[in-house]
Amino acid sequence: MDDARIKAPQPFDFDLTVRHQTYYRGRAGADLYAGGAYYRALRRPDGGAFAVRVAPAGDGWLDVSLPTGGVASDLALATGVVPRLLGFEADLPGFYARIAADPVLAATVGALHGLRPARAESVFEALVMAIAAQQISSAVARVIRDGLMVSYGTLLQAGGHELHAFPTPETLVAAGIDGLRAHKLSLRKAEYIHGIAEQTLDGTIDDARLGAMDDEEAIAALTSVRGVGRWTAQWVLIRALGRPDVLPEGDLALKRVVGELYFGGEPVDERRLTGFAMERWSPYRGLATTYLFAHLRQQRAGLQGDAAR
Repeated sequence: MDDARIKAPQPFDFDLTVRHQTYYRGRAGADLYAGGAYYRALRRPDGGAFAVRVAPAGDGWLDVSLPTGGVASDLALATGVVPRLLGFEADLPGFYARIAADPVLAATVGALHGLRPARAESVFEALVMAIAAQQISSAVARVIRDGLMVSYGTLLQAGGHELHAFPTPETLVAAGIDGLRAHKLSLRKAEYIHGIAEQTLDGTIDDARLGAMDDEEAIAALTSVRGVGRWTAQWVLIRALGRPDVLPEGDLALKRVVGELYFGGEPVDERRLTGFAMERWSPYRGLATTYLFAHLRQQRAGLQGDAAR
């Protein structure tokens, strides 16, 4: 059997969610949105890869299929991973009720109603993507990420499209520092990513262990990894662990957009942003951040901007 059907939680806008997952460009990393369907190259526990296709089936159902086939356990794996990738666990009704009195965010929600906070497949993937994008433009980050995917990911053909499964830790360790630097990474970033791959292999970076921690414990564990600061750790909690109330208060773009939308363009520092977000959005500060960045991504679609999230 190469197909299954899963029920999406409501509200759920498939188009908005997948477009956001692919940065409104149709393709980002291991994700592809083409012909009304979402394609993703997934990893098996043994490191092998297979393609999954997800498409709306009406009445809130999604068809999940394996366009190139696979082993017997692939479909079960896909139906378990897809809901996480598409943010099914997010409490959108609670979030919408919480920010109903916020005229700015409520208006943004109106335009993005049903958008779910799509996620990375693993903490390892989220860390590598975040490190690659640190302190550079989104255009340069995209070139680096694409280069890593093509050189070290597993190539798959699905529905007439090329997909690349995200590189395994083993592959990035084998690439070495010089191999990573060949993809326009600085020496320091190459060392960071190589180290993250090594620590994923030795179990220092472990999704289940991090997932069992509270937000601050997980941030502390991640920031003990070389190259991972608080800002990166916070984004990993949002992107990989689906934490709804994490606020990346040091994010320059977030501070800027909050200043523009709420404070008449006045600068907003971390302390002011933290207090404002706690009062307005908690316990959904991470979701509020996701929606604000979705708004920015839509505005910047096809344009160069600040480092991609």
